[in-house]
Amino acid sequence: MRDNRGEILAKSKLQEKQIQSGLEALRRAGVALDDPSPSLVQRLQDHFGKDPQMDLAVVFTLGRIAEAAAVEALEKIENDARDKMLRKEIRRSLFKLSQKGLVVPEARTSGSTGVTSLLKSASDVEAYMSAVDGAGGRLLWIVKPQAGHGLQTIQAMLSDREGLLRLGGAQIRRKELRNMAREIKDKHGIEMISLPWEYADLTLYAAYEKTKAQGRSGFENFHELRTVIGAGKPKQQEHPIYRRLNAHDVTGGSWREQSRRLMDEAELRFWFLDEDWVTPYLSQLEEAKSSRLVLNQVQKEERLAGIVRDAVKALCADEIGRVLQRRMEDMALYFLETGRDDAARLSLAVAIQIGAGDPGPLDISFLTGLVQKSFGFYLSQQKTKQADEPSFIVKP
Repeated sequence: MRDNRGEILAKSKLQEKQIQSGLEALRRAGVALDDPSPSLVQRLQDHFGKDPQMDLAVVFTLGRIAEAAAVEALEKIENDARDKMLRKEIRRSLFKLSQKGLVVPEARTSGSTGVTSLLKSASDVEAYMSAVDGAGGRLLWIVKPQAGHGLQTIQAMLSDREGLLRLGGAQIRRKELRNMAREIKDKHGIEMISLPWEYADLTLYAAYEKTKAQGRSGFENFHELRTVIGAGKPKQQEHPIYRRLNAHDVTGGSWREQSRRLMDEAELRFWFLDEDWVTPYLSQLEEAKSSRLVLNQVQKEERLAGIVRDAVKALCADEIGRVLQRRMEDMALYFLETGRDDAARLSLAVAIQIGAGDPGPLDISFLTGLVQKSFGFYLSQQKTKQADEPSFIVKP
């Protein structure tokens, strides 16, 4: 099959360029884009339909207005939208609004299989998993049909660093499970994908053991809940993504350069590296910026780039590497199950390289971009915190 990743990247860059052109056109028309208030919604709607680039900019800006009116405007635009690029930007804006707590409409066209599988699955034991959030959290369901009693479920929210965060069990009907999955998708834009229940059980058990090792209580009913699927310790096994994609195939070609496209995926747009992973490098950045050494611009940029390279290298080593590798493997499976084969292949390629323990001599653009974005996020937080701290200097 022809490799079209370069073509997709070019389209993404074209879309960004068109949005910027549209934003400039809106500003020239007197639209105050720097104040994303509710009153801006109607002004944006008034300018929709005048120019394709302006239309993209309207949709992009609506995604910054955390109001129900913005959701309604986007839904109205989506009803009549035929352009593929415009529809894609609409879903991105709706996802951003869902992250701010607003209820957004479900996509009308989806290649996903998560919710559908909840309708059709008839296997003895089933398992479902959400995408990985920016903090390494996942929602996990393990379900077993009970004759005459509906479904016996184990529902867990777990963290790859902290173990179990929440755990519960209940008997529900399949319709209720389906509605739960749809509610998660409607509110957060996140699918519940199907995965082998044996691997889900292994993941659940490992999270419980991590919780216990950390001395946290509150999960004394774990073994009782788990008896519905088994009592013994689950066997170790490889991640199910390696049964679906060939590791050799995904690490061929220009995957390192192309991997930055993953940052455009809705589920990864709000990923930031864990704060304790980044903190050691923030002080280095501040030191480099405030250094008394006389450095020209090229030398300064190289010094900053060196700090980024050191951080990327640390992401591939030891416990951090194991955690991040697992996040990328889970997302590879998630992308594959939701019909995004290219993103799945890129995610797995990154995971495999992290698993090698070293990023290698060439840049992995996704990891570099993730480090840079995380640096910017935490430095911004520090500045905000410093600005909010009270001053005890008495002025004469």
